[in-house]
Formats: sequence, structure tokens, C-alpha cells
Amino acid sequence: MTSPSPHRRRAIAADAGALMVGSVVNGLAAYVFVAIGTRTYGADIFAPVSVLWTFWALSVAVFTFPIQHWIIRTVEVDGNEGSIRVAVAKLAAINLSVSLAMAVIAGVWRSTLFGSGSWLWPTLVLAVGLGSAIGGYLRGVLASRGRFAATGAAIGSENLIRLVAAIVVVASGKSIAWYGAALAVGPLVTLAWPSVLRLGSEAAHAGHRVGEFLGGLAGGVLIAQVALNAGPAVLAALGGAPAEVTGIFATLALFRAPYLVALGLATRTTGPLTAMVVSGDEGRLRTLRKRLVGTGLGGAVIAATAGWIVGPSLVNLVFGEGVAPEAWVVGAVAGGSALALIALIEILALLARGATASILIAWTGGLAIAVAILVTPGIDPLAAVVTAFVVTEVVALVGMLAADARLAAQSTRSRTT
Repeated sequence: MTSPSPHRRRAIAADAGALMVGSVVNGLAAYVFVAIGTRTYGADIFAPVSVLWTFWALSVAVFTFPIQHWIIRTVEVDGNEGSIRVAVAKLAAINLSVSLAMAVIAGVWRSTLFGSGSWLWPTLVLAVGLGSAIGGYLRGVLASRGRFAATGAAIGSENLIRLVAAIVVVASGKSIAWYGAALAVGPLVTLAWPSVLRLGSEAAHAGHRVGEFLGGLAGGVLIAQVALNAGPAVLAALGGAPAEVTGIFATLALFRAPYLVALGLATRTTGPLTAMVVSGDEGRLRTLRKRLVGTGLGGAVIAATAGWIVGPSLVNLVFGEGVAPEAWVVGAVAGGSALALIALIEILALLARGATASILIAWTGGLAIAVAILVTPGIDPLAAVVTAFVVTEVVALVGMLAADARLAAQSTRSRTT
């Protein structure tokens, strides 16, 4: 594969810049949303929103990310939108079924998770689940059409809409339930791009195995997001104090910043990675994999050290004095978050190969070990949650790197025989 021309490099840089700006705006809006909430209502009262946010993050993992990247990869392989058009009804049915299941789970344990017997919170879980699929569809169609500036605007605007709604709630003196409801209005951003509702009329291509592809990807990404986002909910279920729940939530929110930016840039990465796989350019893919390992390990050590030393002060600065947990917790979360970023890149590499089952297997292994840690008797709940998070990231990353190397070797052998 030849190097891109200067004009092409400038276009790629402009695309990446638009996606980065959108992702940064998206992340900043999320931080301001949380900061306003914790400062207005206090750590204890804000806890139900922390848990709702966890359900929303899981919905993004199950629907937004997989649908978005399936659309991008499919259009890259097929060259048209025929397969996307045919799959829309099936995707909608799956989304509704899973969102209802999450709402039922939230309803059954609503008193434990939200500290309330109201069915409003499970209803909001359903709403954020349905909206997550809409967001993935919007971003995927825009990106597959090469409209990366619009994709960046869509990414950034979604949380801005939530933030505006939250400000209105606070200014009106409404309750914390209304503040939680502000999370559900983000998908209204789709109204700005009605063209995504009109897909190409080309015939669908056979052999995509939509259910298998999305199932493996959604399952793996779901576990990845459980590891990265479920700490507050798990800690609440294990009996952690409300202040500890908010503290771990705020710490995870702070150190997810690079991850949120990378999620946006990933939109521009899936297509080129898929093109390398299709063309058999294993040399460049091998170089990328080696660089990933080196920078990932170094970055995790630096992040953990910085998190231990200055992390608590940063958490308190952003979210309010007294919110941050102990320094070792902040350091571990910072290091684990750096590993999560590297794991995201490896997810994209396996996604481009169509090897979503390998993603699921690697993260299932990490989850199994995490569960064993969480159910071990005698461990402090906060220590168990933090340890399980870091261990899951390490195990899953090692598993995916091994699978990627194995598949690369198989591809090279098949092309030389």
C-alpha cells in the first residue's frame, strides 16, 4: 500500500481534527454535566444519576459503538449501503429487546441501585438504551459517507444537548430525577441530519453475518465498558458508602478523557484498518501492533504514577472538595484507564479483521477473573472493585494481542500458498 499524497494527508488530518474537536467538546460537556450535578445536589443525592450514567455507558457499548463501526466497515467492504438498509429493522428489534431487558433489571433492583422505589429510573434506563442505537446509526452513516466534520459535530452536540437540559433543570429548581432525565435527550441531535434516514437502494451483499459480527463485538465492548464504567454500580451493590460511589464515579469520569477522545478518532480509523486487512498489508499492521504494546505499557506506568501523586487534587478541583477517594485508588484507576485506551485500539484492529469472536473471548476471560476477585470474601468493596478493573484490562489486552498476532500469521500463510 502506497503512502497517501500530501493532499490526502491534509484531508485525513482535517477529518481527525473535526472528530477530535467533537470528542473533546463531548467529553467536556460530560464533565460539566457531572460537576454541576455533584455541586448542586451533593455526592449522596447525586448517586442515582451515577448509576443511571452507568446504564447509559453500557448502552453505548452494546449499541452505539458496534452499530457505528459495523456500518463503517460494511460500507468499506461493500462500497454501498445496501446491507445497511436491509439490516435496519433487525437492529431496531434487537435494540428494543435488550433495552427492555435492562429496564426490567433496573426495575427489579431499583431500590438497591437508585435508592428509590420509583419506576422513573427504570424508564430512563429504557430511554437511554433506545437512544444509544440512534446515536450509533447517525454516526455510522455519516462517517461511512466520508462526512467526518458532520460526524464530529454530531458527537460533540449530543452531550451539549444534555448539558443544556441539565442547566435548565437546575435553574428551574427541579429534583435529581429531572437531572437524570436530561441524559435521555441527547439523541435529539439526529434531527439535524435527516439525510441519514435515506439509505442507498443497492442490493445487499451476502456473507456479512450481521448477528454474529455485532454479537461478538457488542459482547466484547460491553464487557470492556462494564470494566471501565460499572465501578459505581458494582460498588453500590457491594454495600459501598454513597460518597465512595460518587468518588469512584468522579475518578473514572476524569481519567476517561483520553478514552472519550479516542472513541471519536476511532470513527476515522476503522475504514483504513479494514482496507489494510482486505489488501493483506500485514507489514503495516504488524508495525502498528508493536508500537501499541510499547507505548501502552509506558503510558500506563506514567498515568498510574501521575494519578497517585496529583490525581486526588484534580478530582477535587473538578468535582468539588472531598469527592476524591484515596490516592492509591486514583492512581490505579488512572493506570487502568490508560490500558483501556490501548485495548480500544486493539478492539479496532480485530474488528477490521471481522474477528469479533476473538474480542468477546478475550474480554470474557478478563471478566471471569474480575468476578472471582469481587466474590472473594473479606476484601474491602472499594479495593475489590478497583483491583477487578485493572486486572480485567490487563487480561483482555493480552488476549486480544495474542489473537491479533495469530490471525496475522494465518493471513500471511494463506496469501503465500
